[in-house]
Parts: sequence; structure tokens; C-alpha cells
Amino acid sequence: MEFVKSERDGKLLVVTISRGKANALNSAVVEELHLVLDDAEESADVRGVVVASDRPKFFSAGFDVVEVFSYDRETMRVFFGRFMDLYERMLRFPKPVVAAVTGHAYAGGAVLALACDARVMSRGDFGFALNEINLGIVLPPGLIKMATTAVGAKGALEMVLGGQTFTPDRALELGLAVELADPNDTLERAKLRAGQLAEKPQGAFKAIKRLFLESTGHHPGGNDRQWLDQFIEYWFSPECLERKQALIDSLQNSSRVR
Repeated sequence: MEFVKSERDGKLLVVTISRGKANALNSAVVEELHLVLDDAEESADVRGVVVASDRPKFFSAGFDVVEVFSYDRETMRVFFGRFMDLYERMLRFPKPVVAAVTGHAYAGGAVLALACDARVMSRGDFGFALNEINLGIVLPPGLIKMATTAVGAKGALEMVLGGQTFTPDRALELGLAVELADPNDTLERAKLRAGQLAEKPQGAFKAIKRLFLESTGHHPGGNDRQWLDQFIEYWFSPECLERKQALIDSLQNSSRVR
């Protein structure tokens, strides 16, 4: 694989995103993550998964602005449909999934972290945000439910409607992070958390996780794909196109200054 590495650590599979400066997500990354989840689900001796990054100061900055923002309607429909499949699959994965958030996690990167059972975050000047509203992007209902489950209605309102960026301390206060660690220790702490969950009886863990999600209002099998057409309409709306172009221009200007 080109952008996603996986290696065994005892009973855990450590999945590391490794693309560019900030782990910007594109179709290739999404498909490679599906493949490693296939391996983790099919391997009886894999008891848990840790999702990590090897990019300094970034878990993932979200979608690749240059590539994904240039997708036409059909390409975007396929890509985002597969991304929906990915986060809904991670959310309902039958084995423990823990995120080692060793830096910034924005937009699609924050979604991947939210889909995990727990998040260990690094201390530091890092941000966690579902800032799609600032671009005129409307999140699917399942994603909003994920945020609400993670931080409660008040916190989710700040995150989703306000597009606010949470510091690691704020994330810990809201329960978004289960603990904070020094950047050099975050991955090991996430492995420890995943290992503890992996020791639970597998059948009970799978059943209780499913019941927990259903009792907190998540659709049993995930149904955000039913909202895909509406998402595409918002993605290609005039206000969204204008704001996405402004972001591209801002990034290009920043690059020229450097």
C-alpha cells in the first residue's frame, strides 16, 4: 500500500496513515483503510485496532483540498459514498478501535477519530474540529449523531454548528479524549487502551457495542448513504463552491509567500 501502513503489535493491528505533510485524505487513502480493516476483521488473532499517524503534528487535516475539491459530481459521489462506508464501518467495527491523535484533526480527519471507540490525544497546540459549516458543507445526520454521542448535545452544537476548534484540554473536559499524553507517548497510551479493550470477551464486546450504539440513536446498520444525494447538492451549491475556492486561493497564496 502507498499511504496506509499496518503492522502487528501482539494482538493489535496498528494502522498508520502516511500521506504528504498533513495526511490529506483522498480516494486512495480511503480505499487502503478499507483494505486494512478487511484484514483486521478477517484475522481471528487480531483483537483490536489502533489508528495512528506518522506525520509530525498532524493526525489528518481532512480532505485533500487540491484533489478532492476538483472532483466532479459523479467522482465526488463515489468518493464520499466510500468515505461514508468507512466511518460507519469503523463506528460499528466488531473489535475495539482506538485513535492515537498525535496532532491536528480537522474535518474528515476528525471524522475518522470520532468513529473510533476512544481517542488518546497529544498535549500541545493542536486543534480538533468539524469545521465543514465554515465552507457551507452540511454534515450527514449520522456524523452529527457521532459528535453528539462523543461530547453531548451542547458540545456537539459548538463543534458542528459553531465549527469551533477544540484544544486537547477542551477535548478532555468534554470527554472527546479519554486522556492526554505527551506526543512521544500518545501511540503507546492508545495501544494500552486498545489492549485493555481487546482483553474483553469478544462476543460480549461486539454485542454490547452494537446495543450501545442503537440505544444512543445510531441506525443499526448505518444509513448515511441515504443522505448522499443531499450532501452532493450542498457540496456543489453556489455558497459552498465560493468558499471552497476561497480556501484554495488562500492556501495557494500562503504557499507563494513561503
